[in-house]
Amino acid sequence: MLRPDSDHFGSTILVRKVPAPHRELGKVRSLARDEVLFESGDLKASVYRVETGALCIYRTRPDGASEIVEYALAGDLVGMGFLERHAVNARASVNCSVRCFPLDTVDKLIANDTHNKARFDEAVEREFIFRRDSLAKSSSQQPAVRLASFLTAVSQRSREEGGDPTFIDDSVNCGVIADFLGITIEELALALTQLETCGMIETAPSHGLRLKDLEGLKSVADDAARTPPWVASNGAVLDALQ
Repeated sequence: MLRPDSDHFGSTILVRKVPAPHRELGKVRSLARDEVLFESGDLKASVYRVETGALCIYRTRPDGASEIVEYALAGDLVGMGFLERHAVNARASVNCSVRCFPLDTVDKLIANDTHNKARFDEAVEREFIFRRDSLAKSSSQQPAVRLASFLTAVSQRSREEGGDPTFIDDSVNCGVIADFLGITIEELALALTQLETCGMIETAPSHGLRLKDLEGLKSVADDAARTPPWVASNGAVLDALQ
């Protein structure tokens, strides 16, 4: 892929050999120059492979300015990640075409393609950061909310990789998690206690952390800006999250 800080930024080479598998699968969509393929906030409907031309992948900053993330060239997959909605925008830099694949075919598409496997991993990382930054923008969203969002995302990623979505391995360093969430170790410890008091998680010595109530964690993460009905009906939970 090409990034603004890449040594090859601005290269006119727009063609990369497309792997033989899946070459003829999926519907091809043509895009005129500057036509938008998807925008941040859109529900993900497909994963796309650039067939010809190039896509500009960019994000919109709070001040309204555009920040280029990368340019996707022929053979590159875009639209991947773990969130249900896109965290970036994709616009045709020149007249181009993309092939559309169902979302559930991503694993097959990247199975023998190290280039796009790396792109998938970077897309997931970008969405983690996007999710974290979105939560951090609201002062009403406490460390427990950020932690709930993080645990939900890790659980979903584990499920997609065929692992147990109810466990977080004890190899995860608390300091790394605290830094990622933008909170202190003390705040992380308090957030863990709050979620445990709510019955959503529990310590599991041989595994690290057991996620007992994934739906509850998702509710805390998704309804951060308001008090969820299930919280309002439970005084102990409400007190724990204040």
